[in-house]
Amino acid sequence: MADQSFFKELRKRKVFQTAAIYGAVAWGLTEVIVTIVEQLFLPTWVSTLAVIVFVVGFPVTMFLAWTFDITSEGIQRTTISSRRGKASIAASLLLLIAGTAGLFFLIKPAIQQANNVTVAATVIPNSVAVLPFENVSRLADDLYLSEGLSDELRDQLGRVTGLQIAARSSSVAIRNQAIGATTMSATLGVEYLVEGSLRRRGNRLSISVQVIDGATGLAVWADNYERGPLEMLIVQQDIARAVLNVVYPEKVSTTLPAPTTNDASAHEFMLLARHYEYQVRENPVVDFELQLKAINFYRQAVEADPDSALGHSRLAAALMYAGDFAGAEEPIARAMAINPELSDVQTTLGNFLHFTLGIDAAYSALARGAELGPNNVDALSSYAAIAWTHEGAEVAESLFRRAISLDRVSLSRYADLGNFFGKNGYREDTLEVVDTIAATFDTVRSYHVITRLLELTGDVDEAIAWALRARDREPNNPETRSILTELYAAIGDFDTATALANDIHIGLLFQMRRYDEVIDEGGILLLDEPNDVLLRYLLAFAFNVTGQFENALRMLDSTGLSGDLGETKRFADVEALLYLVDSLNGIGETDAADQIAQQIAGNLTANLDWWTDVHLACALAVLNRDNEALKHLEKTRSSPRLPWESMLRDAPCFSRYQENPDYLALLEFFETRKTQLRERLPATLAKHRVSL
Repeated sequence: MADQSFFKELRKRKVFQTAAIYGAVAWGLTEVIVTIVEQLFLPTWVSTLAVIVFVVGFPVTMFLAWTFDITSEGIQRTTISSRRGKASIAASLLLLIAGTAGLFFLIKPAIQQANNVTVAATVIPNSVAVLPFENVSRLADDLYLSEGLSDELRDQLGRVTGLQIAARSSSVAIRNQAIGATTMSATLGVEYLVEGSLRRRGNRLSISVQVIDGATGLAVWADNYERGPLEMLIVQQDIARAVLNVVYPEKVSTTLPAPTTNDASAHEFMLLARHYEYQVRENPVVDFELQLKAINFYRQAVEADPDSALGHSRLAAALMYAGDFAGAEEPIARAMAINPELSDVQTTLGNFLHFTLGIDAAYSALARGAELGPNNVDALSSYAAIAWTHEGAEVAESLFRRAISLDRVSLSRYADLGNFFGKNGYREDTLEVVDTIAATFDTVRSYHVITRLLELTGDVDEAIAWALRARDREPNNPETRSILTELYAAIGDFDTATALANDIHIGLLFQMRRYDEVIDEGGILLLDEPNDVLLRYLLAFAFNVTGQFENALRMLDSTGLSGDLGETKRFADVEALLYLVDSLNGIGETDAADQIAQQIAGNLTANLDWWTDVHLACALAVLNRDNEALKHLEKTRSSPRLPWESMLRDAPCFSRYQENPDYLALLEFFETRKTQLRERLPATLAKHRVSL
């Protein structure tokens, strides 16, 4: 047979053997070249060119293998005179050309994708990312020095007016990826990268630093420093000036912003404190022992340098993270007295006021923190979270997007923007964020964020599918199981929710509207968590629904809840005020109830989500403004998110509508939505190739 003869000829001429050797050598050399390109920060086109050369060389090598033989007498050309032999040569050439073309078109999309990433990314002028410095000595005890130096450099350069700095979380994330310098630069959207290493040699520190041009991947400045451990502060200043001279020479003549402290010992304590604090904040489970270490080192830092405003501010922030707001008050006051013109100081003050006195009290400080710190992503996010109540949704969105532009590889920034859209009822915008997260991140944590955002859009079946993907990725993750329990309960599948739950916890009992059991379980939980304000709010609602208004009042009074809407701290406090209204009505204090309801009706602004309309309707129902209340309830039909059935069905303020046909039709509408979600769930799970 002709085809058998052809393949026999291929084996005879060792074409297959040559192809295998060529492929192995080309693959190995490609890996070496890629590694060299990454380590020496050469342009990425070097590795791309190598791949193209190997692809083009393949047909040439195969042709030579067919045409020439290696014999004992040397390399000799093979002579083929038969018609079949010539036809075999023609067929082999066609196959080689077709195979090479196919291989080229196979790798072409990857090359185009890499080029598109570089082209599509917006590189901002006068911008830089300070990557985590490498601890070359590999001693764990030195890690706080290498990481701390890069963190302090980033913070100090971030206070240079006009210079944009990539945030820490993205700088850490991008450094952990096996990509070249140009790709890093394009992904972060910065012109320059700063990277370095630190090695301890006895009592000396060897520090190497270089600035890399993101467009070429080449180092444009580099230097080495030999210092003692207590000279880190001096090194930081020298490096900061040198980096500024390269990335933003127009600013060299200006005064470099002061470091966290000018005291060497305080600087050492600050590095240690931040080292432990970041370990705590980057772990989903709070390690209070490590947080206490961070707090103690911050205390030593401000003792060594009592005039460090940033030291006092960071101590206050660490105390608040541990829940000690009373202890945070004094260091905040000290920081404000020393230097109120620092973004960190104003933001810490704003977060403190937000928790202790409410949104209105925090507004000015958080706004000032964002103004003073255009590179401070925490300041931008904190301000954005409350900006829409004072300046509108457009301002809040711009702040969230500004934070993303500085922190492009941080999942939490996209989650903040998605939550803002979702909780305001902007379904399409939320889904756009979901698509971005799905394309950018691939972790269980990102699956959880997507799940929560899809819940806000009302696509609970899709949310369940993503939660199941998270479960398949990490089968023993307790957070995933809890999310799945909530989602199945949200669509009314309580059998599945109960089967998923290790025990029927208070949240599930609340969703199932089993209020007597909520009260029993809540009473037990309060013994372990006596300061849990949200738990007390939940119990107050359950007491109201079961007609125990005096108990509800006592529970609300124990939280320190004020009857003044202007002093509320969170949206949960607005809900609690309505629980207070129901309690007061229940015991006959209607005038006091009407006064609070009037405040709520006059201050809440409805959006596309059900939450404000339902709470406005509740306040209006108390004031006997039934037509307005029913209109707001009707508007909830357009809410992407499913409303809480407990609030809609069982809140005492709606008891007057139990026989109203419009109200009953609304309840039926949402019940139908849940039924539809349950019915389409199997097809959704099949689409995602997951199953319960």
